[in-house]
Amino acid sequence: MSARQKFLVIHMSDPKAAEWDPAIDQPRMDAWLAHREGPDGWQPNGETVAGPDHARRLTAHNGEFVATDGPFPEFKEWFLGVEWIEAESMAHATRLLENHPTARIGRMYVVPARASVEED
Repeated sequence: MSARQKFLVIHMSDPKAAEWDPAIDQPRMDAWLAHREGPDGWQPNGETVAGPDHARRLTAHNGEFVATDGPFPEFKEWFLGVEWIEAESMAHATRLLENHPTARIGRMYVVPARASVEED
């Protein structure tokens, strides 16, 4: 087996995607959770996040620090959560995530950790 690499998975909403359907998406989530605890031994580590009403934007431009509470009208989609997974490659990470409910109800961005890229 190849060495494991870490990948950040960013789960996003998508206004053009389907709504959560418990009959479809809960079994997909259950399968995802069961798979992560399976014989591969990989353990995603992540968390869902609160909605846009709880967000705060921080900037420190031109020497001035500004904190602005959300929601922010420029966001058409929202972060649903983030997690770290381990996989043998980007292709393997993609296969692991293809049946995750977020693939149907939103979108995911998968980014290798810098250490994983520097090893290549």
